[in-house]
Amino acid sequence: MDNIMKTAVRVLLYLLAACLLVWALAPEWRIVTLGLLLGLAASSMNAFLLRRRVEMVTHGAAGTGPRKMGLGLGSRIATVLLVAMIAYRFPEKFSMPAALIGCMVMPFILLAAAYIHNKRQS
Repeated sequence: MDNIMKTAVRVLLYLLAACLLVWALAPEWRIVTLGLLLGLAASSMNAFLLRRRVEMVTHGAAGTGPRKMGLGLGSRIATVLLVAMIAYRFPEKFSMPAALIGCMVMPFILLAAAYIHNKRQS
């Protein structure tokens, strides 16, 4: 899981760098790239929240830690709602569709990274 997450974070950082380059070089795309940057930041935070939740569940199932109840899904949904509220409040700075698309990128990056890691191991 750690190698997959490291690969996914590396790809996400490349995407963030590409968005910053587009933001700097193409002024007409600034609203879209800022929305995408906002969504990618929220997507990475959601991935780390999900990773922590999976670790808590595995420790609880193994019996090595206490069973903890939390708002795993609620906190991830709240993050996406916060992004949507920011993009709605400042439409001159952030593109709403780009921000929401950015929120959904990290699960696909994780899926691709897991597929590549599994193919390399077998």
